Amino acid sequence: MIRAILCPLLCLASVASATSILSAQQGASQGILQGTLQGTVRAAPTDVPLPYAVITIPALSIERFSGANGQFLIGNIAAGTHEVIVRRLGFVPERRTVTILPAQSTALDVRLAQVPVRLSQMTVRPAEPCRNPGIPDSARFPEVAQLVGLLRENADRYRLLVKQYPFTFVRTRALGVLRDQEFVIQEVESMQGTGVPQGDYQPGRVVKSERRPGGTDYSMSLPSLLDLADEAFAKNHCFRYAGASVHGDETWFRLDVRAADRLSSPDVHGAFYLDSATAQLRRMEVEMSRPDRLPRSLRSIRGVQVTTRFLEIAPGVSLVDNVCAVSWLKGSGRNLRHPIELQQIVRYAFSAPPPDIEAAGSRPAPPWNGVATLPRAELSCVAPDGL
Repeated sequence: MIRAILCPLLCLASVASATSILSAQQGASQGILQGTLQGTVRAAPTDVPLPYAVITIPALSIERFSGANGQFLIGNIAAGTHEVIVRRLGFVPERRTVTILPAQSTALDVRLAQVPVRLSQMTVRPAEPCRNPGIPDSARFPEVAQLVGLLRENADRYRLLVKQYPFTFVRTRALGVLRDQEFVIQEVESMQGTGVPQGDYQPGRVVKSERRPGGTDYSMSLPSLLDLADEAFAKNHCFRYAGASVHGDETWFRLDVRAADRLSSPDVHGAFYLDSATAQLRRMEVEMSRPDRLPRSLRSIRGVQVTTRFLEIAPGVSLVDNVCAVSWLKGSGRNLRHPIELQQIVRYAFSAPPPDIEAAGSRPAPPWNGVATLPRAELSCVAPDGL
């Protein structure tokens, strides 16, 4: 039986960013002249502070978040002239050149203009075969190209989060089967996680095999959020705007992603939902493409679907909240059993939290322990009528 590997979505961060600290200490001991950069990131033209903007000095491999009030302070910068890039999800990046003076603080105040994604000018196009994959031409499809850029920016912010701010987490996992109109829970366990997610997407190789004594195990290695910024992923998928929907007091743009037709083995299609006001990724849904090309021993599977939701712990800063995965089997009838896996984060703790963010947090434990079944309607990865 195939099982979705959900670790790329949930195994977040554990490696401390000690390298930059050590480098700064070595530089000071060797007499390298250093200074400080400080300032505030605000929105133009309102002057509202922008929390958790990303301040980057590419030549020095320095990246930092601004705080909740938009302010930032970066020390131990080598004296000299440097390019600084300031980004914030949903805003146009700003590039500046600054001169850092020895033993002095240099001020840099930046105002970012909001990305003008205009729903009225976006056309919902029908789904088509993916014969020409890649990021849409910004001249022909500017709004779709913008949405793709915002999706990739979500991935890049996530990369900075897991790189700079290590944390551990506890998740609850439930395994079971979908039987008619209910999810029958067979196993529940609590799992602790650490580690840095590695983007390992390979076109057409999401289903992987591992030989063991007595047979072969198969798994579906899902592209993680980090893989969305990978050039290999972009070059092997087509993108289209699929409309907007209202969720509470938010409007979400839907960006559909389809695997290239040239991929003759299973890959993934997807749907990604971005908040129209903040450009924050709220939900992603992926499904396996080309199930007809699965290994012979897995031909009983007609599809795999996985839904991921995100928990925003601060404006523009999110963690994976919960995951729902289902393997749909061929056949029909009330006795058919479709394997399902649910995951829910219940606690997380930063060893060094981002600016102005609590070091630890918790979520209500899911009602899985001691519960034999859940209604089908409570499963986010299961449509009312199946795949």
